[in-house]
Amino acid sequence: MKKLFAVGAALLLGACTSIPVKTLYKLATADLMTVDPSVLRVAAQMPDWVAPRPEGVKLELGLKRDGETPINERFNLEAVPLALEGKTLADAAKSDYTLYAYRLASVDIPRLQHFRDTLKAKKADGGKKPESTMGVSVDACRKTELPAGKILATTYLQLDRESGYLPLLVDYDLKQEVDGKDLAALIPPCQ
Repeated sequence: MKKLFAVGAALLLGACTSIPVKTLYKLATADLMTVDPSVLRVAAQMPDWVAPRPEGVKLELGLKRDGETPINERFNLEAVPLALEGKTLADAAKSDYTLYAYRLASVDIPRLQHFRDTLKAKKADGGKKPESTMGVSVDACRKTELPAGKILATTYLQLDRESGYLPLLVDYDLKQEVDGKDLAALIPPCQ
């Protein structure tokens, strides 16, 4: 289910009604340069019959400026036991849904820092301000046949320990994102 869970300029504009105001404010005021990579977390709450595929949860960072080749980095996130994630995420649990939490692998922290250094250098070089994006994608599979009706999912992002997990898209119907694509192909059977 690639790109069905995403955070980025296009999705934020298209899904503003699904994103809580508190989260919008936090995203607008957050600075990727100051986010502690060891604290950065992503979580997804999906119906019990859906599961993330191994190596299927990714953090995507982009940097572009007119006249230059865009820079894109993709990080495979690693699963984190929910018991380690504290009360903020545990309070979000609901019947017939499963919560999954992920973090940046420690081996990827230097690559994230290199991306930050590149962004910082481009901001300081006197040229046009670069545009940066951050997205999360979850490749998922299904344990059963696709049910009729809505397929609701919620995603969360943690940028700092004080704020905890912030809901990004709450009870977002994944069928809205499909736009004529075959949902059964986007969410293949689990192997």
